[in-house]
Amino acid sequence: MNNEQLEIFLDELKELTDIESPTTDIDGVNLVAEWFIKKAETQGLQHKRIPMTSDKVAPGLFISNRLDAEKFDILFVAHMDTVFPLETGKDVPFTRKEERINALGVIDDKSGALLSFYIARELDLSKYTIGIYLNSHEENGSLYAKESIREYARKARYCFVMEPAREDGSMVSTRKGMVTYQIEFHGVAAHAGNCPERGRSALVEAAHFITEFYQLNDFDAGHTFNCVMTHGGSGHNVIADYAALMIEMRYKKSSSIEFFEQHLQRVLENPLVEGVTSTKTLINKESPMIDEKYLPLIKKVFDEVGEKLAIPIKWVDAGGLSDGNIAASAGCPTIDGLGPTGGNMHAKTEYLEINSVIPKCNLVVGVINALMSHPA
Repeated sequence: MNNEQLEIFLDELKELTDIESPTTDIDGVNLVAEWFIKKAETQGLQHKRIPMTSDKVAPGLFISNRLDAEKFDILFVAHMDTVFPLETGKDVPFTRKEERINALGVIDDKSGALLSFYIARELDLSKYTIGIYLNSHEENGSLYAKESIREYARKARYCFVMEPAREDGSMVSTRKGMVTYQIEFHGVAAHAGNCPERGRSALVEAAHFITEFYQLNDFDAGHTFNCVMTHGGSGHNVIADYAALMIEMRYKKSSSIEFFEQHLQRVLENPLVEGVTSTKTLINKESPMIDEKYLPLIKKVFDEVGEKLAIPIKWVDAGGLSDGNIAASAGCPTIDGLGPTGGNMHAKTEYLEINSVIPKCNLVVGVINALMSHPA
C-alpha cells in the first residue's frame, strides 16, 4: 500500500462508517455486506451470503478468489456490525483530525474488514487461495456464525483475524477461553420479621456460591471466575425463595475445565443453607486461542518481516474473546489483532490511527508471502 492507495482507503472507510450497522439492525448490516460485495467485484473476487439459523441477525458474507475451494491458504475474519444504536451516527460524523479518524465502528471493525481487501490485492492470487469471512453479529457473541466460521477455518492453512491492534500497536497472539453457566437457587419464602426460621434463603446460598468461587481465582494458573447476580429476592421483608446468577470462567489451559466442573459440583452438592436446592445451565463456552505448535513459527516470521520493513512487532495475551477463538477451536493456526491501530472501542470517541494503515497492510502481505514459503 502507498500514500495514494491510503487516501482511497480512507474515502472508502468513510462510506462504510457512514452506514450505521448495529448488530440488531439487519438492514444496516446488509447494506455493509452489499458495499463489500461491490468492492469484491471490482477486485475480481467472488462472494456468497452465509445464511444463519436465526432471523434476528443478518446473513454473513464470504468472499474469495476461489469460492468453492477445498483448501484456503489464508482465511481473513472480520465483522460488519457495530455496538452503536441506530442514529448515534448523527452525533459522531466521520472526522479526520491530524493523524486520527473518529467515526462509529472505524476501528472495530470496519477498517480491519476493509484492510483485508487491500492485503488481498497485494497478493499473487494466481498462487494463493484466500477467503474473507465477514461476520454479521460478532458484537453479540457470534452465536449463529460459529459453525460456518469453523467450517472455513478447518479448510484454512492460517487464519488472520482483522480485529484492531491495541493502542500501542500490539497484536494478539493468544486469547483466553470462556465457560458461562447460569445457576438458579430455590429456597423457601417466609416473613423476615414474624417467622424467619421457616425460611430457607436462596440469596444466602447464592452469596455462599460467589465467595466459594472468589477463593478459587488463580492468576498463576490462568483461570479466574466472575459472578453477577441476575435475580436476588423480592423485598427486604421476605426471605428469598429464589436467586439466580451467572458465573463465567476465563482460562488458558484445558485442565481448568475439569477444575471448574469438579468445584461446581462440590459447591452445588454441599449447600450452606439446608433445604436450598440448585440447578446449573450451560450458557456459552469457547476454547482458548492458543496454538503451541505454530505460534512460534508465526511470531518468528512476523519478527523477520517486521525487521525488514522497520516495523516494531509487539504482542499481547488477551483475556477477551473474538472470532479468533472460534477459528482456533477448529484446529486452524490463528493470530489476531491484525487490523490497524486505534482505541476507545465501543465509545463515541472510537478512533483509527491513520499512520498505522500502510505499515500494517505491508506487514501482513510480507508475512503471508513468507509463511507460504514454509512447508504446510
